[in-house]
Amino acid sequence: MKNFITFLILLILFGCNTKTHREYILDEKDLVPEGIAYSKTKDVFYLTSIAKSKIVEIDRKTGKQIDFIKEHEFGYSPGVGVYVDDERNLLHAIGGYYMLKDSLTSLFTFDLNTKKLLKRYDLAGEHFLNDMVKDKKGNIYLTDTKGSALFVLKHGNNFLELFYKSPEIESPNGIAISDDNTKLYIASGTKGVRILNISTKKILNQKDKLLEMSQGIDGLEFYKNHLYAIQNGVGANTDNFRKLILNHAQDQIIDVKVIDSHTPRLNVPLTFCLAEDKAIVIGNSNLQYLNQENLKFTDADTILKTKLLEYTIE
Repeated sequence: MKNFITFLILLILFGCNTKTHREYILDEKDLVPEGIAYSKTKDVFYLTSIAKSKIVEIDRKTGKQIDFIKEHEFGYSPGVGVYVDDERNLLHAIGGYYMLKDSLTSLFTFDLNTKKLLKRYDLAGEHFLNDMVKDKKGNIYLTDTKGSALFVLKHGNNFLELFYKSPEIESPNGIAISDDNTKLYIASGTKGVRILNISTKKILNQKDKLLEMSQGIDGLEFYKNHLYAIQNGVGANTDNFRKLILNHAQDQIIDVKVIDSHTPRLNVPLTFCLAEDKAIVIGNSNLQYLNQENLKFTDADTILKTKLLEYTIE
């Protein structure tokens, strides 16, 4: 009995080191958010919705939620990746869904203040823009999951152009960039995170030596010389939030640390964003209740509202 009590005390004291702090509960359990971004200047989170083809903003302090754009406003289609450019007062959001027949994939650029659409960049054909990242020059790199490719919207241009295409990044999803803007980290669904030298367009790393180290990654962010990721596309280790540890040169993944895994809160997590030293994770997306071919949501009293989970990261 004494040993059991000691175990409970240790569990209380040390067992929650990686647990979340604040939680945000979404008003709409059928929103099915896929992308999330943070504006430091406005202290607001932006969520794209697959099910409702709209963008929601959430006040970081109060948790109050309002529509940034309403359902299908400006022709916005099912929402996936989203990115905030605070320097230029812009919000970039990808619309279009790979499981919908004849769905056009597009990049929408909005004014953060007026919430008006400034530009729409369409990509016709067998493409599915999924996620994006911006470099210091204002160039935006986008993953094309269907095309196993990257596209770029160069700052000042009015069109998307092919940047890189290779089976080395088969089915790319999440994307991140190093602080020195020399490397892109691309989450291939089948080959794990591949590291691409931007200037030479050469892959720098080999596939994972450890099984499932970085395969099945959705959201991906670079922070303090390492990568953080949501893994939801593998078998036994799915639905977790992890740190992918890079070597000194930041061109190889050498280890992994699972931050949180296999909890009721992490139930089909999708992506996350960074807000200072916090990671805000879409904990339970409710994607499993959405028919992705017709976007009809199967509602039930037992379905929980989606939570955004806050983690402190190092």
